[in-house]
Amino acid sequence: MLYAAFSGRYDRLIWGGVAIAAAIVLSQILRRLVSTLEGRHPDEERELARLRRGETALALVATAVPYVAAIVVLIVGATAFLPRTVAALGGSALILVLVGFGAQRFLMDVIAGALIAFERWYGIGDFVRLEPAQVSGIVEQFGLRTTVIRSLNGDRTYVPNSQIISASRSPRGFRRYSIELITTDPEEARRAIEQVGRRAPVGEARFLRPPRVVEERELGEGTWLVRGEADVAPTMEWLAESLLPGRLKAQLAGGDILLTEPLVYTLDEGTLSRYQRRVLVR
Repeated sequence: MLYAAFSGRYDRLIWGGVAIAAAIVLSQILRRLVSTLEGRHPDEERELARLRRGETALALVATAVPYVAAIVVLIVGATAFLPRTVAALGGSALILVLVGFGAQRFLMDVIAGALIAFERWYGIGDFVRLEPAQVSGIVEQFGLRTTVIRSLNGDRTYVPNSQIISASRSPRGFRRYSIELITTDPEEARRAIEQVGRRAPVGEARFLRPPRVVEERELGEGTWLVRGEADVAPTMEWLAESLLPGRLKAQLAGGDILLTEPLVYTLDEGTLSRYQRRVLVR
């Protein structure tokens, strides 16, 4: 009888170990699927958003499976080895209280991660800035307990989800700047933007696309507006805000070609149109 009792208990432990091993294998398979999805490069923004949602969902399941298996095995093991007496129940309650205090931070991280995923703050592949950690970069991994941010210099930062109080997400993943030149010679201004574009550093953590002319309009009395655009990665705004105006002023230094300082700014057209619909100017 004693042998049968212990045999049944150890059988539970063996099956629990098998369950944990199976959970680990399943988690690794899901992580490889995530890596496979990361290798895709869709051409449309809608397809890219769908791909990011799929990566995020798989990553969450991959991190949750081992935790769920471990908790289930722990409960089954405790019920197998603790006798069903009043004293044992009291001891079990004490153990659960101690484990609860020890797992308090873990549970806070899991709950916070679940809320972030439910409210879709961000997903894998998004460029975000997390507060109060003041970390900026691409979301490389997103689990129920931690978020892994990879900066453009390659550093990885592991942020517990319960420590995230706010997240700023770049919807495009890059910054698009407009460059406006008020000039008396539109041809020379156009040539200056094009020359700066040819000489500008492009690729990697530099200009994502070289500066280019997108509009040329006469304002009257021999004055012209020449507007260009440049795309840079987040945290590399200085390329458009400092380097580009400095080079343009150097190119157009002679005479009265440049009537004002180059105007560089970034605006989101969708946000601007919504703002204009909500504002009444009299």
